[in-house]
Amino acid sequence: MSILHKYGLNKYASQHEIPPLIETGRVISVHKTNYRIITETGISLAELNGHLLFTLPAHELPQTGDWVRILTYNESHIITQILSRTTTLLRKSPGKTSDVQVLAANVDTALIIQGLDRDFNINRLERMCVSLQDSQIEPIIILNKIDLDKDWKSKVANVRSRLPNLMLIPISAITNENLELLHSILKPEITYVMIGSSGVGKSTLLNALIKKDIQETKSISSSVGKGRHTTTSRDLFLLDNGSILIDSPGVREFGLAIENIESISLSFDDINSIGTSCHFIDCTHTTEPGCAILKAIKDGKINEDQYENYLKLRNEALHYQRTTIESKRLDRNLAKRIKKFKKQNPKSR
Repeated sequence: MSILHKYGLNKYASQHEIPPLIETGRVISVHKTNYRIITETGISLAELNGHLLFTLPAHELPQTGDWVRILTYNESHIITQILSRTTTLLRKSPGKTSDVQVLAANVDTALIIQGLDRDFNINRLERMCVSLQDSQIEPIIILNKIDLDKDWKSKVANVRSRLPNLMLIPISAITNENLELLHSILKPEITYVMIGSSGVGKSTLLNALIKKDIQETKSISSSVGKGRHTTTSRDLFLLDNGSILIDSPGVREFGLAIENIESISLSFDDINSIGTSCHFIDCTHTTEPGCAILKAIKDGKINEDQYENYLKLRNEALHYQRTTIESKRLDRNLAKRIKKFKKQNPKSR
């Protein structure tokens, strides 16, 4: 098997056309304008050609996991094209802007990691699952540090009641409990990404899966009770069982970058199924008479906390949708003005 096929080229090529192998590489880490890529000859450094560097918006620049077309000149590699992405893991950039940040590209499955000592938050789990499922990335929930929480079984049961159709694995990356189970579900040539807040144990887990100390690990800060950043870039690793794993810096804030509002309901199974019985087809599940969701909450069939989180996520997605539409409208108007200006006679400008 060629090097690139070990890094997932077979799966990618089943959905996309690819250049000849000698012109193809995959980004394994990004360092400002320099890129470490894996090619048929091994790991190399590459740079963007001038056209891509100065014309592409930030979210279209190469990211960890991207497949790229390269031109080899002497011993240097120049990236001349970013190949189409199968999936893109996005989050909305912090603040009121509609800009997005790409966390990883061409990912099949995401391992959402939460620590049971301080980081546990079901609402945030639901938020991440909504974003992943909208991006057609399979979520797997990893609850780490069961060795530090005597009540971990009740938290696991709570998550399973809110997210019943997702795989959930409670582990301890320190005592290695259930690590073999996790390792066994990671499949060859499939690309996984680990996401979670700082201090949840991503680096410790990566070291355990790779069976060597790749990433530095640090303890939780005793002064603020928050995790310390140990991973500063997104790096792609090939595990000994052939699976591909992307580590990432801590992500605590996960703003939704979703334009299809319907995907919110689809991620909440109970709300989606019961909502089909509402009297109005376009029911917002807030004040309408004959709302099956409001009745189900009153009857105790839907968790009220989950319902409140659903409304919050839907409103956030609606706001992002409106902001994006307005931004696109302004861009179109600007493009029209520029086009009109170019058509003018130079003497009349």
